Order: sequence, then structure tokens, then C-alpha cells
Amino acid sequence: MDPKVYAVQPGEHIPGDVLHKYLTDFAKRFGVFSRTRFHTKVVSIEPGLDDTWKLQTSLPDSKEQITTTRVILATGLTSTPNFPQFPGVEKFKGPYFHAKDFYRNGETVKTAENVVVIGGAKSAYDVAYAYADAGAKVDLVVRPDGQGPVWISHPYVDFGLRLEKLLHVRFLTCFSPCPWGDTAGYGGIRNWLHGTRIGRWLVDKFWATLGGGVVAANGYESHPELKKLQPWNSAFWIGSGLSIHNYPNNFFDMVKQGRIRVHVATVDHLTEEEVHLSTGDILKADVVVCSTGWQKQSSLQYLNFPEAKIGLPHPKEEQARLVAEADEKIFARFPRLKNQPRLLGAVKPGDPYRLYRFIVPPTLVDKRNFAFAGMVSTVSTSICANSQALWISAFFDGNLDRLAKTDKEITNEVLLHTQWGKWRYPCGYGANLPDFVFDALPYADLLHADLGLQLNRKSNGFKELFAPYGPEDFVGLVDEWVEKHPTKTG
Repeated sequence: MDPKVYAVQPGEHIPGDVLHKYLTDFAKRFGVFSRTRFHTKVVSIEPGLDDTWKLQTSLPDSKEQITTTRVILATGLTSTPNFPQFPGVEKFKGPYFHAKDFYRNGETVKTAENVVVIGGAKSAYDVAYAYADAGAKVDLVVRPDGQGPVWISHPYVDFGLRLEKLLHVRFLTCFSPCPWGDTAGYGGIRNWLHGTRIGRWLVDKFWATLGGGVVAANGYESHPELKKLQPWNSAFWIGSGLSIHNYPNNFFDMVKQGRIRVHVATVDHLTEEEVHLSTGDILKADVVVCSTGWQKQSSLQYLNFPEAKIGLPHPKEEQARLVAEADEKIFARFPRLKNQPRLLGAVKPGDPYRLYRFIVPPTLVDKRNFAFAGMVSTVSTSICANSQALWISAFFDGNLDRLAKTDKEITNEVLLHTQWGKWRYPCGYGANLPDFVFDALPYADLLHADLGLQLNRKSNGFKELFAPYGPEDFVGLVDEWVEKHPTKTG
């Protein structure tokens, strides 16, 4: 990202419009743009003849069916918003929209005087900041039966490291109990940290220090309004919900100054110009913005899919037994996970995505014609996306160096990894989908081991343990794979 072209200097955050331009330029340079069908919606997918797939698409003025031999479903986890329709919303006179449409309603930043923002995640803070910075009075409503306000840290943390760098220090990744964590070695450190009492004590101290530093830096204890925004659970349990304070001015000063008022309540109903809360408070509102997250499933229709097609190849009764066995293995290896936090909100029913390597449905591994890309929630998007892309390409061509060979091996590994997510990140998305924080670098190791690539990529042992990894450490990964597999690439 050349500063002369994109006007972003090292250490600065990247504005959304600049990132869009960069990705568009990238797509054009590498031939992706010309292969993209714009203004086309994929409505449904269903199995066809001879292991093909049929996609029904919808264009602005027509429909089309596409038959293909392979599908990569890369719609991600933020395609369909959770958009609550509270009682009385039809009476409300002002704009009422989801945070995903904030940019479409940008003119309201200049005109609104009273704004209600519903939600406690980073997007809620972003919207609240934008309106408050423009001079509006903002009420931020955080529901009491959710997982509470987001953990948000200033960009630089201990040792002068940027937060995202801290998450990719291999030694620090050892403090997260992870079943594939020792793929690149250092299993002895991990086993001691999570398998002994003194090790678990150190792990608890590490997470308490990490969370305590954020609490102190944000000053939650210094003001009663700020206290309402202090996260409700330990940073240990939250997953990728961790966010960065990347505002020009201090968000928390706005709260202390009363420019952003915090309410821990639910919305009871709306009237023409007001939002009524469960606490009895009545909030004046010109605009209401729902920063209420996303539905964590694909928006596509799956037609004529037997239940087992994208699940596990076992009856429900046997699955329950296998799940219990996986839980036993997890708790035996990571006793800390038995002591689960008290959740204020109900966990959504249903099983997590049961995918091999969080990419391929177990029943389709042998077909090598279907994969999910980006169905993981992580702050390490660039590293995970790059690794998944190369893994999927090699997998489709039958060129992985390592792949589970039997249904039993696949099932056991899928259940171990997905059940781990349920117990590891109950305050994040772990019960429903892969959620990575300090686990992203080990996840890249897992995929790279399947690809036969170098795992320890630093120049010496000290840097390997203590120097943070970044995208720059994986430059040339594709060329490296080609060089190591000349017979498989022709």
C-alpha cells in the first residue's frame, strides 16, 4: 500500500474508502475484477448430476442457472444483519436503520440533534462517536441480557507493540489453550501452562494483567458513566470481539462529558420522536441506529441437501456420544475450560459449523468440490484468508501433503476443534463458529503443515518465540509451495 498512491503512512489506520480503492486495484491487477459478476445475487445452491453444483442467480432484470464442478462459498459472516423491529417502529418519524447502512445515511450526521444507538459492540461505538463528534446528543443503549460492552483497547499496548502484533507473538499464543496450538512445536510449554496448577495460575495472571491494563487505560473506574461500559467478562473468554480505539479524539472523554449517555436497558417501544426503555427512561430521537450485529449463517438457500450433506456422517444419537467424548478430551487437556463464566444471555441453540479445518464439510472431503472460505471470526483476517486460499486450491487439486484419511479421523478432529470453540469462547462466537484471537497464528500453522510449508519462519529461535508475526512473514507463500511441489504443479 504505497503511501504516495494511497496517502496512508506507516502506523496509521486505513480509511474505508482507501481500503476499497486498494482492494479494487488489487483485484484488477491480479485478474479477479474481470472474473467478477457484479449486480448478481446467488439465491440458492443444490447438488447436480455427477458431483456438480447448480447455482440459481438473480440479476436486476433476469435469472440464470449456473452449473459448476466446484464451489467456494466465501460470503463470510457479515452479510445479513440482525435488524430488530421494535414495537412502534412504524410510528417513528426519523430514519431507523442498521449500522451497515450508516454510510447510506451519512447526511443525518450533519442534521441530527438527538440520536439513539442500540448495541454495545465496536460498530455501536463508531456510530455513537460520529454523531457525538458532529455535535449531536447520543444515547447508547446496551441490553442487559447480552454479553455486554465490547473490549476495546488503544492501538499500542505493553512493550510498545500494536495490539494486533501482540496477538501474533508465538510465545504469547501459548497462553491460550488450543488443541492445535503445538503444530509448530513448543508443545512442552503449552502442556506445562495448561496441564499444571502453577502453569494455570500463570495463565490466569497473564489474562488478568492483559485485561487489567485495558480497564486502567480506559479509566472505567474513574467515572460512573464509564463504569457502565466496563466489559462484563474476562478478556480470556471473549474471542475476536476485541476492538481497537482508532478515533481521532477520546471516545471515553465524550462519555464523561455527557455527549454520549449510556443506558443498560432494553428497548420497550418507539413512538413518533422517542425511544422508551425498560427502565422507564424516555429518550428523544431524531435518528435510531441498530448496531445489533449479524446473522452468523449464509444467506443462500440450500436445496435438496440431505441433512448429512454438510454435517457429520453419523446418526444424531451417535453424534451425541462423540460430542461427549470430545468434551472429555478437551477438559482433560485444558482443565481451566471447565470453570465457565456466568452468561447473562442465553446461548443460541444449535450446533457449531462442523467443518474439517473450518473449511470443508466432513461428508464432502472425498469429493474435493466444495469449500467455505472466511467462515471464521478473527482479527487476523489477512493471514487466515491467505492461508485458507492456498489450502483450498491444493485441496481441490488433491495436492495436500497431509489430510485425514478416514471418516473416523475426520469426525474426531472436527468434533475436537468445534467443541473446543464452544468451551473456549462462550462470550464470543465459539458456540456457533470458529473464533480466533491468540489462536490465529497456530491455525495458520495447521494449514501450512497440511501444505508442507515452513512453519517456523523467523531467522532464529529467539525471534521465533518473541518477535511478532505479521503478513510480511508470509510473503511469497504460494511461490514457496510451488517450489516445494514441482511435480504437483507441472
